[in-house]
Amino acid sequence: MNKYVWLVTLITAFIFHTTSYSQVQLNGTIDFEVSSGGSDSKFITNGINEDFKYLHLSIPQINLLLFSPINDQFFVEARLQSDTWGTGQLSTPRFTLANLTWAHPDKNYTLSIGRFLSPVGIYSKKALSIDRTFVDLPLNYSYFTNISDERGFWLAAGDNANYTTGDVGLSTIYLGGYTTGILLDWMLIEDKLRLETSLSMVAPASDQNYTNLANGAVLAHLSYNPNIYWQLGLSASHGSFMQLTPVNRIHRPNNPLEQYRQSLVGLDIRYAFGFWEVQAEAMYAYWTAPCYRDGQFVLYGNELAEYRADNIGTNLDIRFEPPSLPGSYIAFRADHLNFLTAETDSSSLSSDWDTDTSRLTAVVGYKLARNVEAKIAVSEQTPFDQSLYAFRFFVTAFF
Repeated sequence: MNKYVWLVTLITAFIFHTTSYSQVQLNGTIDFEVSSGGSDSKFITNGINEDFKYLHLSIPQINLLLFSPINDQFFVEARLQSDTWGTGQLSTPRFTLANLTWAHPDKNYTLSIGRFLSPVGIYSKKALSIDRTFVDLPLNYSYFTNISDERGFWLAAGDNANYTTGDVGLSTIYLGGYTTGILLDWMLIEDKLRLETSLSMVAPASDQNYTNLANGAVLAHLSYNPNIYWQLGLSASHGSFMQLTPVNRIHRPNNPLEQYRQSLVGLDIRYAFGFWEVQAEAMYAYWTAPCYRDGQFVLYGNELAEYRADNIGTNLDIRFEPPSLPGSYIAFRADHLNFLTAETDSSSLSSDWDTDTSRLTAVVGYKLARNVEAKIAVSEQTPFDQSLYAFRFFVTAFF
């Protein structure tokens, strides 16, 4: 109950502050959901917590959004978030976004320091559910792999744990969409060519706000708009992802965990014309990692064995807005996550290092009011036997 009291207290304080100082802008979102899932549901596979897979009503997320200009060149923005990720119950509110941005009115670039939206991946820009056509993110962002930031390559990642309460591995790109560091947002050609690049503390896969190692990563996204119909993008990143924990601490003196990295390259495309929109993205990730097997790390003497693994994920979204019913849309998504090879210097695994997964999703949405939207989403995924289906009736409001 304390976390709810704390949330109400913060809301009250922000509202008072907003009325006292007009330059502070406070907004927020709240989501309501009726959902159910198949018998094998897990947050890390189909987004439905296994303890809440039967039809039930929940509040999956509450956000407070703060924007405050300091002067004509600097502003601060923040997001206070409470969600049901992993546990199925609202978490203690936390700041998932908080940054200081310099934006000179006569310059075509801005600089931000703190925690901000990751430049990698087009879906990282849609951190709020009200900004998304679908309820769920594609598999690149929502399916947790057998790569762990504690154990490295680990075939048992997520088998007996929930997100936030155990080691479930990492998604290819962090589902929250944020990273910490310094961001340059540079409009190279007005309304045509834009570069976003950051020096971040960890690779895009990491879900940690901070790192307790000397980690680092470079993230970038270049977008090109040849005309009003098309948008093309290229994402790239390279950096460390491991965290120092009691599980791996004993090996730290002889094995710098910063040496294990995720490299990522992605392509995205968006085409919009009339009542139709088509959006697609493909991501390729290459990992170097230690290996954890049979309750211990694999060693060559005192050195950790290095495994190399890669995977590729793709998705295609198609959206149609019926002209006869303004404010409504119908959308369909097909996405696939393919795990390629895993190898060491001495051997190669002939089988996939995780389960190749495909998912089909259909959604119908309708804008009930200017800032209130309802969605009905149904998805089914590998092995397509209804054990991992997901149903959601979702209402989100922006205030």
